[in-house]
Amino acid sequence: MITSFLKQPFPYSENRAGRIRVSLFTGFFIFLFLFIFRPFQLHRFETLEIAKITAGYGLITCVMVLLNAFYFTRLFPRFFSESHWTVGREILYIMWIIFTIGIANALYSVWIFRDNISIQYLVSFQVFTLLVALLPVSINVMVIQLVLTRRNLRQAREISGHMHHKKRLDAIPDAMVSLRSENKKEELTLPARDLLYISSADNYIEVHYLENGKEQRRLLRGTLKNAREDLQKFTAFYRCHRTWIVNLDRVKSVTGNSQGYRLVLDGTDTVVPVSRNLNEELNTRLAK
Repeated sequence: MITSFLKQPFPYSENRAGRIRVSLFTGFFIFLFLFIFRPFQLHRFETLEIAKITAGYGLITCVMVLLNAFYFTRLFPRFFSESHWTVGREILYIMWIIFTIGIANALYSVWIFRDNISIQYLVSFQVFTLLVALLPVSINVMVIQLVLTRRNLRQAREISGHMHHKKRLDAIPDAMVSLRSENKKEELTLPARDLLYISSADNYIEVHYLENGKEQRRLLRGTLKNAREDLQKFTAFYRCHRTWIVNLDRVKSVTGNSQGYRLVLDGTDTVVPVSRNLNEELNTRLAK
């Protein structure tokens, strides 16, 4: 049961403003918690001195969260892929942040208290930092995952119930689409209604389409932006995510998880993600 929960999808945000807000809130929370409750013998200092010391710990927390969010995540882009982000990865990432904060807290304490640094000293600060952060972090992750999953599933069912079933491409049943590679040396031409979706893969795009009723895959060198330009005259093709273009005529239903909406398509087992900022627009495009 625990393993299945850890494998549940979890929202991963690359929004810069959001990351800054999280770091500021986390730093302020640590400052407030330490100042109010004064654990680890902080009560032996005067109030003004406690404020200065705890503000330092809060600032360190804020800085370490920012450094991890903006720099550490760039070192392992595949690990921090939104499509593969889970509850387990979120907790593991937070534990790493806690570890780095613990190291920084120990170094800060050596400087401010004139202590002697040692392995035991570093370990003790890891334990202190973990004790302060573990419970609120775990509860926060579980609550976010549960609330977002229930909300997105409910809204997805509502969208599915209001979907229109008239196909956009029925008005032009013989329409063909042509997708060209970046160097113009390759070209894929097929009936528009048979195109399922396109996803980006590094410097290539993966084109998934039906041929004699079976799903086929073709790799072309190029970008999703260029593919979108090739398809711009057809309203059925919609860029629902920064790495996906989908044929809306193929959408059977909408489902969801904590990361947002997912599109279930006719003709493929692949479930296509939708960017959270496009939820309202998708609802409009699929509504009756």
